[in-house]
Amino acid sequence: MAPPKTSISQPQDSHVALSNLLASSTAALASRLCTHPLDTVKTRIQVSNSPHQGLIPTFVELVRARAVYRGLPIALVLSVPGLSVYLTTYDLAKDRLSRQFKGFGTDTVHNHMLSGMIAEVCSGLFWTPMEILKSKQQVENMSSGNYSSTTAAGAAGRSASSPAASNVSSSIPSTSSSTSSSTTSTIPKYTSTMSLARQIYQQEGFLGFYRGYFITLGVFVPYSMIYFAAYEQLKDMAWRKLHSSKRDKNNRLAGQDPQEEHVLPFFAIMGCAAVACGVAAGISNIVDVVKTRWQTSILSTTEDTSSTRRIATQLFRQGGFASFTRGMGARIMWMVPSVTISMSTFEWLKAHGLAGALAS
Repeated sequence: MAPPKTSISQPQDSHVALSNLLASSTAALASRLCTHPLDTVKTRIQVSNSPHQGLIPTFVELVRARAVYRGLPIALVLSVPGLSVYLTTYDLAKDRLSRQFKGFGTDTVHNHMLSGMIAEVCSGLFWTPMEILKSKQQVENMSSGNYSSTTAAGAAGRSASSPAASNVSSSIPSTSSSTSSSTTSTIPKYTSTMSLARQIYQQEGFLGFYRGYFITLGVFVPYSMIYFAAYEQLKDMAWRKLHSSKRDKNNRLAGQDPQEEHVLPFFAIMGCAAVACGVAAGISNIVDVVKTRWQTSILSTTEDTSSTRRIATQLFRQGGFASFTRGMGARIMWMVPSVTISMSTFEWLKAHGLAGALAS
């Protein structure tokens, strides 16, 4: 039997579009709530100047500082539209490409890769502001010992995710370079999202919220292309294996819903998403380290963090190519469960008609 032409169903009408929107929104909320602490650990490790910054010590420090969920509110607000645009655009692009271009069938690797690229470019309009605000809050109140003297003096330096950082005093911009120590001591321990957004707008303008947009694409366009190509192929392999069994044939003959033939079991989807994400996250981590430092240095840029080229040069001087793998383990540990939860939730809810269930 031939596999289904799509592993994420093609949008057909407004009901399907609404179902996809609701499914992706639910997936975004579930994923972020469950994995945000791992994202915070990853971000702190990536901006640290210590090559031996460990996962467990970093997490313990976060727990003691009650900072495990720093940046969560803005992450929730923007990750919902971000993931909705990401997954919906992927669906639409895959369908349109197959209709407009010969040889770009919905089961082809080049369709999956190009659709993933289009989805990332569009959703980046939400992801980039989220990463800047979230990451800046996540690195507040870090131990000054984690930084070089240059960084501790003024650099705040993501996602990961995220695309160096400084202690809390360097996370808040001073009104002038000669701000007195008494003024610095009055700075609150943590900055609210609105206060941080106001400061960025006042000093950088609207474009400040898109600092690192293109380097973000440099991280996540390759990630999305690798991820969707691997994910769709793994799902295709899983589908063929499951539906080639005699038991499956008997189930269909017994009156199984035909649409169920195109739906993988929940745990099969989880497995495909986890493997594809692990590969893509590991490969794209090299650029993600630079992106994280570049984005978190906003409001407190120094000579070493004045450009992505200087950041990359500084990283190389600190530890050679190994510096670009900093936080890779934490990034994979965060992204794999995050993507697994979001994709499996999205696929399952969409396949079972979430919009129809709510409407009824």
